[in-house]
Formats: sequence, C-alpha cells, structure tokens
Amino acid sequence: MPVTDWLTSAETWSAAHLQETRLLAALGVVLAGLATLWLLVLLVRLSIRVLRALQDAGTAGALKRDKSPGYRIVLMTPDGRARGATRKWLASALDAHLATFNFGAPYKIVRMNVLKHGQGAGAIARARRRMASADADLLVWAERRGRRAGGLMISSLSRGGGLSAAEARHSVFALPSRKSSLSGLMPKAAAFLLAKQLQPALGNPQSFRPEKIKLLAAELGEILDSDCPLSDALRHEIEGDYCAAAVHVAEEAGDLDGLDRVIALRRVHLAEGAAQTYPERALQARMDIGRALLARAAQRFDKGLIQEAISHLSLVVETLRADPSILRAQGASDAMFKAQGMLENQNRKRFAVNFGT
Repeated sequence: MPVTDWLTSAETWSAAHLQETRLLAALGVVLAGLATLWLLVLLVRLSIRVLRALQDAGTAGALKRDKSPGYRIVLMTPDGRARGATRKWLASALDAHLATFNFGAPYKIVRMNVLKHGQGAGAIARARRRMASADADLLVWAERRGRRAGGLMISSLSRGGGLSAAEARHSVFALPSRKSSLSGLMPKAAAFLLAKQLQPALGNPQSFRPEKIKLLAAELGEILDSDCPLSDALRHEIEGDYCAAAVHVAEEAGDLDGLDRVIALRRVHLAEGAAQTYPERALQARMDIGRALLARAAQRFDKGLIQEAISHLSLVVETLRADPSILRAQGASDAMFKAQGMLENQNRKRFAVNFGT
C-alpha cells in the first residue's frame, strides 16, 4: 500500500474515532514518559556505579602506595539492610579489639563500596581483584539476610602466610543479625574470628611466647563466659582455641590456672552420645585432656593423672592410625624409603663392581 493511501486511511479513521484517537495519543505520551524515566534511572544507576568504581580504584591505589608498616585491611560496605549501621559495627569491632588479638601489630583499615552477592563465585572473584589492586592482607565484606539467627554473613579473604590474592583463603561465618544480639562481647568475638584469618598462626599457640598466649586465653575465656548468642560451631571453635592456648601456657610456663577449666570443658565432648555425634570434637577433646593432665603431672608427679592421660592419648593414636590421610602419608613414606633403599643398593653394587676384589 502506498504511504499516501495509508495516511489517508489513518486520517479517515481518526476523524471517525476521535475518542479512541485521543486515548491512543495519551497512551503514547505515557509510554514515552515511562521510557524516558526508565532511561534516566538506568543512566543514574550507571553513573553511581562508575563513581563508586572510581572511588574504590582511588582508595585501592592509595593503599597500595602506602609504605607504612602493618597489616592492610579493606572493609567493604555490607550488602542488605542497614548497610551503614552494619559497616559502623564491623569497623568499631576491629578498631576496639583487633590490636589485642594481633598483640599490638600495626594495621590500617580502609573502606570501599558494597560488594553484592557476597557468597557467589562472581563476588569472590571481584573481591580477589580488589584485594590485588589494593595489595591488601585482609578483605572483609558482609551480607545481611533478614533478622534470623544467622542472618549476618561475614566473609573474608586472607593472604596470611604469604599467599597471593589469587591464593587468598576464603572464609565465612554467621552471626545473628538483630541489633540487640550484636551487643556485649559479640564485637570481640567477631574481631577474634577475623584476626584469626588475618594471622592464621593464632590457631597454633605453639608459635607464640606463653606470656602472649596467656593474654589471648584470658580474652577467649571472657567470650566463653559471656552470654553471646554465638552459634554452636563458632562457640566450639573459640573453645578449642581457648583450650589449646591454656594448655600451651601450662606446658611452657607452668601456669596451671586454666587447666581445670580445660578439662571440664573438654569432658562435655566425651559425654555419652556426644562422642558418637561429633567424633572429631571428641578426638580433639581427648588430646586436650591428655596434654592438660600431663602438664599438671609435670608440676606434681601423680601416677593416676599420667595413667589417665595415657588412656586418652592412646585412643587418639588408635583413631588417627585408621585415618585415610594418615594411611596415605604412611604409604607414601614407605614408598619413599623403599626408593631410597633401591638407590643405596644400586650404589653398593656399583662400588663392588668398580672397586671390589
């Protein structure tokens, strides 16, 4: 159909249907307005993203150029509800308690914008890129999921131990998201869990002098004594670190103050039913009890304590002997010694041929 004929038909129809024409015109104006508004929203969101990316790039560059000694920590704005309040809580927890758990080591905290979809693979990849651009030792981000018990998910990447950003360890733990549940000693507990990621040696008290570990044990004991609504997994983790610290202090410095508590705490994991439900916790409990009893017997000889320690430690040894990883390690060790023996035999044969009578 020629264009002129189509226009003539449209004019004829419009003249015959004035009301419908006005409605169509109004609808067109509304759709055009909505499309314009949608484009404006997209433009504003894109501008905000670009501005935030530039801010983060500037912050990362400044931190990377900073040559002052100490740990470099990046704290991302949490995702979800109450972003500002959650970031303020995390920052205050680190400022108040991180130096205690790092034994006064210097550190610097910088803030960056929100990292969305915090538990996804894409978010972790973006976090690694930001860590690399800032040359940070620890990058922390969080996600607030409603008001349930484990609604505050705190994630981190740590380069502790000399790792690169691509190798940085990813960890996550859950805290209650209600504001009333984050009071008391909950900031101290969160700071310790993050400090442990920043400095993995905190999980191995033998790496530190007893006087430092005694302070750490006192702080952890205070957390255990509090009514913090920690999950069972986090409370058991902190309890394990406390027991290891207290036993180390007793073994190295002869300070037996915490041993009775260690034994009492660990006996709970050996109660009827508990050992079958959580065999790994029971194994560690036997190890801690055995070491605690030996540390006490070292100060004052007691045959009964030594015999009880032997009974616990022998069960640990028997359990570990059946562990597949231990068996694989033993198999690899046997193969290595066999290979060394073959080389030694071959060397002896060559010596006999070359220099024998």
